[in-house]
Amino acid sequence: MKMDANDILKILQDALKDDLLEYHIKEFKMGPKVQKMYRELWIKIQRDSFRKAVETLFNVDYPHLHFITGEDRGDTIEMIYSFGLFMGNPWGEVSVTLKFDVPKNDLVVPTITDLMIGAETNEREIREMLGVEFESLKNKRHLFLPDDWPEGKYPWRRDEHGVEDMVKHTHKSITEIRAKRGENNGR
Repeated sequence: MKMDANDILKILQDALKDDLLEYHIKEFKMGPKVQKMYRELWIKIQRDSFRKAVETLFNVDYPHLHFITGEDRGDTIEMIYSFGLFMGNPWGEVSVTLKFDVPKNDLVVPTITDLMIGAETNEREIREMLGVEFESLKNKRHLFLPDDWPEGKYPWRRDEHGVEDMVKHTHKSITEIRAKRGENNGR
């Protein structure tokens, strides 16, 4: 059975009920000679239903993770997860984007690495850049920032103070870092 964005929406509405807060289906015409319609489903949900939403997508088709990102919205971080369903199915692919807010006083989201290991890199990036903790994420090492990056400093946060310190810290030369550690007399 071929499914489209409307079918996926109906399945998610049935699964999430009132926790599906809003939705939008975006339409694009694509193709150089023969124009075909491509649809994307954008959904805003309650944070507590995030895991259920992802598991529901898995029940439809094994999703391809496009990306995970977040945006500082003031008192909350808006988490944005983009998935592709029916990948490799020309003109049958459906993009599904899940969005939900996480209050800054409770920045915890369940990991999805147990469902798809490829999410680890994205979750680690969000953790170090925005300060969102992923419950049950096993590998919490820094991905992009140096190991000695100051705890509690998140470069993508709008409420971050001390940007000058972050810039100075990021651009320290390897000589300065080694000298501070007492390695090779700074060389």
